[in-house]
Amino acid sequence: MRVLLTLILASFAFLANAQVTADRTSYDFGDLYPNAQTYVDIHFTNKTDKRQFLLTIDKPRDIYYIFSGKTMEPDSSITIRLKINDSQKGRFTNDIDIYFSDSRDPVTIRLTGNIKEVASNPLTACPDFNSNPPANSAYSYGVTIKVIDSLTGEPIRRSRVNVINNNSLEGTYYTNKDGIVHEDIPLGYYYIAAEKEAYLGNYHIGYINFQHNYVLIKLRQPEVEEEEPPVYVDNNPEPPVIEEDPILDEPIEDEIVIDFNEDPEPEIEEPVIIDTIPEIPEVVEPEYVNDTPFEDLPDTLFDQAHFRTNNITFILDVSSSMNGNGKLELLKQSMYELTAVLRPEDRISIIKYSSTVSIVADGLGGEEKDEINERVAKLRTSSSTAGGDAIKVAYRINNRIYAPKKNNIVIMITDGAFNSGSKDYKEIIEKNYQEKGIIFSVVGIKTSEYITEHMDNIVETGGGDFIQIRTMQDAKTKIFHEIRRTSFRGR
Repeated sequence: MRVLLTLILASFAFLANAQVTADRTSYDFGDLYPNAQTYVDIHFTNKTDKRQFLLTIDKPRDIYYIFSGKTMEPDSSITIRLKINDSQKGRFTNDIDIYFSDSRDPVTIRLTGNIKEVASNPLTACPDFNSNPPANSAYSYGVTIKVIDSLTGEPIRRSRVNVINNNSLEGTYYTNKDGIVHEDIPLGYYYIAAEKEAYLGNYHIGYINFQHNYVLIKLRQPEVEEEEPPVYVDNNPEPPVIEEDPILDEPIEDEIVIDFNEDPEPEIEEPVIIDTIPEIPEVVEPEYVNDTPFEDLPDTLFDQAHFRTNNITFILDVSSSMNGNGKLELLKQSMYELTAVLRPEDRISIIKYSSTVSIVADGLGGEEKDEINERVAKLRTSSSTAGGDAIKVAYRINNRIYAPKKNNIVIMITDGAFNSGSKDYKEIIEKNYQEKGIIFSVVGIKTSEYITEHMDNIVETGGGDFIQIRTMQDAKTKIFHEIRRTSFRGR
């Protein structure tokens, strides 16, 4: 009896001194998609004062492993890489028992996850130590972005994917043959837009983290409506009723109607006008001597010889209607792209409007790019739309920097909703264009066809254009093209 008791006590002492420890005993892979990491490294440390050995690894059939060594000196470590088989969809929980010489009991490692999608040609390779495992840190994550045809579900290869975080372009990527982009992306709130020729652009907005590391974007081709013959009643043709489909599978928003006869909203705050602006040095405008047509000039050319100095006043819509569907992000990206190409002699003023009107920038030079971008980045949406009042303020600012030889232009960026506030803005636009040549153009952010027709009528009185921006590529090019077009000396 005494011998048995001694053996039992020795056994407990043996187990109590077992000190080969793992840096983790569980790992959750989360949702797994093609190209995602499917392995994890577990580090084991010998905290005893004797040499210890890796004895055996008892694992399920679908788990593969490799180890960096079998012998552990005191205070040394080995690494065991465990890899799952991702060739079958569904949730999994796998327990791996790892035995060391310090104990009769194993160290159990539990691996969990959910294989959401299998690659078109799944192949589970044997693990090796030639690549880094997923860090699962708070800083970056392997993110999978997949672009498919909304009708067929087929992947769309060579789609352009723009990833935007904190109002700056994190990167531009192109999908592979499986319609996939897989990149390490820092933790954050992202606007991810996908584009492909012959498709309407679409986007995703949301947080990227360990649990949300997959983005599916569906693109659809524009619908071509066939003309239907008119229906005749009593020999009088009755025009067919055309219903517009929502764009890009987005939630249907209330139609924004511009009613020029609408009663004004309750009185808004009187806009604050800065009466003094920095001293602006006189720029000598060179004479135009080159007869090269505008269309024949390189798209990136923007020199003083061919393009006049610009006095640009932007009116930015930050009303509540700009809050959804990536509209504010497109507005900001358009401003960033234009700011990047401004010349030092160009002057830019910015006002924003919702229920009130306020000045964001007053006569900043083209060399103050960081200052301009910083102010644009702070824009937030709120309340209703005092667009009419904003137009009046914009012309007051533009006239303070006005010079006959400059390209004096007011550009409004909006989704079309400026149906409250002052109602005499059309007269202001027309008068300034007729008397001083100040151009008025409108940039429409994802506007409907109905709004587009009204915008065309407004810009016609100001000698400008209505410009549609629906994709990130539009944001990169279209406003710059309008500035080049209106400032061209041979115009």
